[in-house]
Amino acid sequence: MWYFSGGGSDNQDDQGMGVSVLKAMGWGCWYHLGSVSFGAFLIALITIIRLIFEYIASKYESVAGKDNAVYKAVACCIRCVLWMLDKYVKFITKNAFIQIALSSNSFCTSAW
Repeated sequence: MWYFSGGGSDNQDDQGMGVSVLKAMGWGCWYHLGSVSFGAFLIALITIIRLIFEYIASKYESVAGKDNAVYKAVACCIRCVLWMLDKYVKFITKNAFIQIALSSNSFCTSAW
């Protein structure tokens, strides 16, 4: 709010002077806590999926051994896809949070 009201410029008026960090945090908690929670849930969901896959992969390796070439190729592809999905969700979530702060929209609208 301070930035968009001309804070720090030479032609600054008094409309941005009453803005404080506590007021902004209060608005963020009151109006956008659901969006922040949804973004954190998406990151946690992808992390849990990756952990479950790694657990299953380690159990398979302990039972079947590590010398199966097909298993290694499939596991490597799945790890790559899950890693890319994790990076994509974190990128989208970070940019959605920025758009939420700037435009005061919901998470899905901001991520779109």
